[in-house]
Amino acid sequence: MPLMTSQQAAERIGVSVRHVQRLVSGGDLVAIGPDRVDAESVAQWLAQRQGSRLRAWEQPTAWAAVALLEGRPAPWLGQSPRSRLRSALAELSGTELAARTRNRATVHRFHAHPRALDRLARVVVASGSTEGIGGLTAAADRLDGYVDDGALQRLVDRYRLETDPGGNTTLRATGMPTAVVSDLAGGRNLVLAGLDLAGSTDARERSAGHRLLQRAVESLRG
Repeated sequence: MPLMTSQQAAERIGVSVRHVQRLVSGGDLVAIGPDRVDAESVAQWLAQRQGSRLRAWEQPTAWAAVALLEGRPAPWLGQSPRSRLRSALAELSGTELAARTRNRATVHRFHAHPRALDRLARVVVASGSTEGIGGLTAAADRLDGYVDDGALQRLVDRYRLETDPGGNTTLRATGMPTAVVSDLAGGRNLVLAGLDLAGSTDARERSAGHRLLQRAVESLRG
């Protein structure tokens, strides 16, 4: 497991050591012992931000962006905010879209026993990012899905999940109703899968995600 000092992590991210410590306290970075930060968690933090300093949208707006790009109404936003959001989306690139919507969920990575993956798959909302879309190979040995904020710790305890930035299980905790997330992830909807892939540290996955998002934005523009 590659490690960094807090100073090295701060230099890699471009922030102060104190900021790194705050990221560790908030669960955004994973500390391994005194003054050691898991390098993979740093890479993942950077990947989620796409190298952009764009401010991320609040969770309801981020999910509304997914809905509008999928041709859904996003009724939790008023008419005027929806109109403004639609105009903003038309001006974004796929990379900027991924950066803007990163607050749709908090990302937690774990190692799960292989036998637990099937059981977990029944209780999360999978976006389809591991199903071989965009020219990628399906990853049957990995799980990536959305869960309700309130269910996260219960799942961690029940399935004995161990925090592991390079693990086989990614759980994205969100406050949006599960029914909304399931609807936006279902069928042939590709925007949510594209967002998940765009935040990957794997170059091929990230590239595939950006392509999916770019197509979605261009389709919205007409």
